[in-house]
Amino acid sequence: MLFRLLRLILVLTLVVSAPLSFEAMAQALGQGSAGLVTDQQKVIQDLTAKTDDLEKKIQQDGEDDASLVEIRLQLEDLSRAALTSALVFRSRLTEINNRIEVLGPPPAAGQPQEPDIVTGERQALASEKAEINAVVASAQNLSIRISGLIDKIGNMRSELFRNLLTKRYVLSDALSPQVFSDARDEFGNLYKAVSSWLSFAFKFKFQAILAATFVALGLALVLLVGGRRLFGRVFEADPTNEDPSYLSRLSVAFWSTLLPTLAVAAFLGSTIFFFNYYNVLR
Repeated sequence: MLFRLLRLILVLTLVVSAPLSFEAMAQALGQGSAGLVTDQQKVIQDLTAKTDDLEKKIQQDGEDDASLVEIRLQLEDLSRAALTSALVFRSRLTEINNRIEVLGPPPAAGQPQEPDIVTGERQALASEKAEINAVVASAQNLSIRISGLIDKIGNMRSELFRNLLTKRYVLSDALSPQVFSDARDEFGNLYKAVSSWLSFAFKFKFQAILAATFVALGLALVLLVGGRRLFGRVFEADPTNEDPSYLSRLSVAFWSTLLPTLAVAAFLGSTIFFFNYYNVLR
């Protein structure tokens, strides 16, 4: 009998203290969520202030492409931070929605009233959800605003590029009479230098010029004729082959161009060498 009485007292104690425990737990969760909401509101405010500063900077540095690129990178970082701030509430919103679903809808008219603790908890959850949704909406609006600024920077950079391509330059200085006068003087100096060298070379180095030229020309002819005899099959097309392969045509074109080029290079190189050897260019 005594044990039954103690068990009855324990059950009554649990029944009386349960609503208080649930209410205390709801208040604790609400306070924790309120702190999170306050923190994220401060984060959104800081991000908004930075976005305002960058928007002003866009107007100030609208003609500097490098500055616009740097501002765009900073805006992309702010956009990611805003989205991260909105995602912080995902788990809490899931908990609130699940709890509201467990509580169910309020009783309709004519139905028995639900306990006050259930009504209070539903209202507290709805209020908390509204606060969280407001912060999430602020973060999303900020992200949309930042995306608009990024698009604006892209348009501004495109306009700068088009202006650079179509920029008009003043050519009056480049086509002034002074420029033509200076060019005429320079060409005159060049003509005098070349003519004086040629007159000196033909008067005092004529035999050396002939010797150097003929030796260089002989080396070039030897290279050209000898190369054709040695490698004639490589760069001469086969007349019997009506449909040569692509590699064969490419090989013929390459070697038929390379050999004359080497001959000309040998002629010029040997000419300069012998001209220096006979002191013609000095």
